[in-house]
Amino acid sequence: MFPTLESMGITSFDNIEKYTLRYEGGFDVLKIYYRREKGSLLPKSKKFKFGRATRTVLADGGKQQYREVSEPSLVVLRAVDELSRLLGQEFEDKQSKEDLLNELEHLERVVANKISEIKEKIEKMS
Repeated sequence: MFPTLESMGITSFDNIEKYTLRYEGGFDVLKIYYRREKGSLLPKSKKFKFGRATRTVLADGGKQQYREVSEPSLVVLRAVDELSRLLGQEFEDKQSKEDLLNELEHLERVVANKISEIKEKIEKMS
């Protein structure tokens, strides 16, 4: 029913809560979030990176000028379509203020943990 998602290794369709798609460093990044019970050892999200196809097209103006255009891969487009059908929604590129605040808080925790980890390594070297 969802062949693209299955080919990506996604099998627990009932547990998918939401997804995000963003462009980062030349890649389309699809992140799928799962509903998990408290204390579950399963991951709360999975991240997939997709390269973009680049092609050269003739630019307007009649001066035989060409430019490169990047396009998302067909796999990410199909995956987003399947996720939209699965969740019964249309994908919106905009995030809510609450989503952005949650993402910021998560990033702050990750950075703080990484800083602590590096400080511990430095202390062990002394």
